[in-house]
Amino acid sequence: MLPLFLIMSNCKTETATAQTENQTGNTISIELGKTKTIPGSKLSLQFKEVVEESRCPVDVTCVWEGIAIVDIAATSGSEKADLQIATRDFEQKNVKKSASFAGYRVTLVELKPQPGAKEEPVTATFKYEKEK
Repeated sequence: MLPLFLIMSNCKTETATAQTENQTGNTISIELGKTKTIPGSKLSLQFKEVVEESRCPVDVTCVWEGIAIVDIAATSGSEKADLQIATRDFEQKNVKKSASFAGYRVTLVELKPQPGAKEEPVTATFKYEKEK
């Protein structure tokens, strides 16, 4: 009985570790008005504002999912850019879910709070990848 318990407990530990790595891997969360630097780089992102928020509220069934667009100030050394990144690609507004700057691709993966959700600080979470 003991060996089976050890195997099962080891599986749970590996799963928990894998989930933690996936959540914290190459993502960065920034509160509205704050600036963070991507680890191991010179690239910093400042979450300036939510330009548009038309996402479907929590617990409501909508015909259209809506969209949120955030404005980010990106800086790397002397290079600077203002980026607008959306919760999804939307050609009508000429916005995309990702943007490239200073050798990195930055993708908006989450914007909190969702309309109608409990109040919490406005936070954008981005996935970042070094471009090849």
